[in-house]
Amino acid sequence: MKNLLLVALLLVGAGAVPASAQRHVKHIASWGAHLGRSEKGDFYELSYTSMLTNRLALRASGLRDAGTLSGRGEYASYVGRVLLAPQLFRLGEVAYVHLLLGAGAGYERTGENGTSELAPDAKEPQRFTYGPQAGAEVDCFLGNRLSLVATATKGYLFNNPLIDQWPGYASAGLRYHFR
Repeated sequence: MKNLLLVALLLVGAGAVPASAQRHVKHIASWGAHLGRSEKGDFYELSYTSMLTNRLALRASGLRDAGTLSGRGEYASYVGRVLLAPQLFRLGEVAYVHLLLGAGAGYERTGENGTSELAPDAKEPQRFTYGPQAGAEVDCFLGNRLSLVATATKGYLFNNPLIDQWPGYASAGLRYHFR
C-alpha cells in the first residue's frame, strides 16, 4: 500500500508543472527506457529521440531481445534501429501519436548457455540481419519533462534470420525530455 501511495504522489508531482507548449518543438530531445515483449521473447530498449522540426522526430535505439526457441535453445538478439517519426496527430498537450518508419540491423545468437546442440547440417548459431521497420508510438505527458510511451513496431529481416523473419515488438516505457 505504501508503494502505491508513493507512486501516486510521484505522478501527481510530475503532472503539477503547467504545460508550456514546448513538448514537441524543434531541438527538444529525450532519453527513453522501454520494456516489452517480442513475438518470441522479452526485450528491453534504450532510445534517444530528437525533434528535427515541430512535427518530425528522429529516433535511434538499441534493444536486447532474449527468449527460448523450440529446437534451437535460448537466444539473444541485439538490434540497433533508426526511425523517422512524423507526428500523425495529438490530443491537446497530453498525448502525441507518431508513425515510425526506418530500418534496423542486428546480431542474433541461438543455443545460448549450451542449451542446444547443432547437428552437422544445422544452420550457423549466429548471424547479422537487417531490414525495414514500421510502427506507431504514443507519448502521454505527465508534465513537461516526463512522459509515458507505448510503442509497437513490425519489421522484415533479410539474411535468413534464425529467430524470426517478421519480428514484432510492443513496449511501454518512460521518457525524459530536455532541451
